Amino acid sequence: MRKILWALALLVAAIFCMPQASASADDSRVILISIDGLMPSSYTDPALAAHAPNLRRLARAGIWADGVVGVFPTVTYPSHTTLITGVPPARHGIFDNRILDPEGRSDGAWYWYARAIQVPTLPMAVRARGLDAAAVGWPVTVGMDLDYVVPEYRESRHEDGRLLLDALSRPRDLLRVVESGLGHPIDWPFDDRSRTDIATRLIATYDPHVLLVHLVELDGTQHEFGPGSPEALRMLTTVDARLGEILEAVERAGRSGRTTVAVVSDHGFQALARMVQPNAAFRKAGLLSVDAAGRIVSWRAYYHASGGSGFVYVRDEADVPRVASLLDELRQNPANGIRRIWTREDLAEAGAHPDARFGLDVADGFYSGAGTDTLVTESATRGGHGFAPDRPAMHASLVMAGPSVRRHGSVGVIPMTRIAPTLARILGVSLAPDAGDPIPLVEAEPTAP
Repeated sequence: MRKILWALALLVAAIFCMPQASASADDSRVILISIDGLMPSSYTDPALAAHAPNLRRLARAGIWADGVVGVFPTVTYPSHTTLITGVPPARHGIFDNRILDPEGRSDGAWYWYARAIQVPTLPMAVRARGLDAAAVGWPVTVGMDLDYVVPEYRESRHEDGRLLLDALSRPRDLLRVVESGLGHPIDWPFDDRSRTDIATRLIATYDPHVLLVHLVELDGTQHEFGPGSPEALRMLTTVDARLGEILEAVERAGRSGRTTVAVVSDHGFQALARMVQPNAAFRKAGLLSVDAAGRIVSWRAYYHASGGSGFVYVRDEADVPRVASLLDELRQNPANGIRRIWTREDLAEAGAHPDARFGLDVADGFYSGAGTDTLVTESATRGGHGFAPDRPAMHASLVMAGPSVRRHGSVGVIPMTRIAPTLARILGVSLAPDAGDPIPLVEAEPTAP
């Protein structure tokens, strides 16, 4: 084990600690790796050092954030879109994971399609300069104009799902080329093993200027078993090893001298016990109705659940006072677990759900759901997110190192909107004029994580 760790240390040093010549934007490469649900403690808490050796070596070689204040809601799809645009959900158009669909006509559709994004993205800006862009499992990339893409789409364990993924990937023979290079079929379902294999082959075969990679299994484990659980710590070790494979692919390809690696996440996590379902109160008040199977058939007020938060839509402005009174009544009873009611003005300031009339942030230990039968029930999962981004438990992560990062140590707590502009500057491209300010990558006092 000691020999393996020493070899990994030498590898990271070779990639990130050697003197570097200043490279042009055309020569620069950026790999943006999102580890879904990765909390800053993974690289700042000494007690977790053994679980994330690759991540911590990156931190020592470059910069890290003590926390990244995300967007509202702190869920995967709006966060990942902010990570490549530098603007909040109300601006980029991906307001949540799932589209608003009270009647369930879309069979639980998410914001899969890139055409919904309303501002320039980092891959779009790179391609506009004639450079190559790639994505593996990155949210909201179905139909995105990329040189190489294996998008994230509706999950299926059936082999038909693999055929659908093959049809959505670009170029059309991409997965077959990847499998040929691997010497074996890609694992199905589309898990982190699959995503890592595809990413390493893209690095070896195509050398894109920007590569987006989304690893998801840490998030799923924390939902099922809770943050900090033994299962979550074991998964952290596994996903850190996947990171090590990607770093090794960069070194094997001979591109360490021009590749900046940024490891990010979309949100933190909190432990859960109970769940509040405001639609049950709306149903009792006659503001929505369901059929014999429990499906919503009509509504005047509807609660769109987003984990630790949610958004209330009201069809008729005349019903707003009644809905406001009902929500306030629910909030006044601590047993219902409602921490705060957000007004339309609050939501506008936060850049969230522009058409919602109210937003809810629920209390610690609670989650929220869209069910219509019971107001408060047991939580179906032991960990979750989606809560207001100002809560420290929801803080996301950032570790960045490479030839463009000429400073070391913590950059403090930063907003998520600063990450995409930082990567855009490395690549010599521009994003929306209202995107966040880039993080300075030079002249900082060295500290140790």
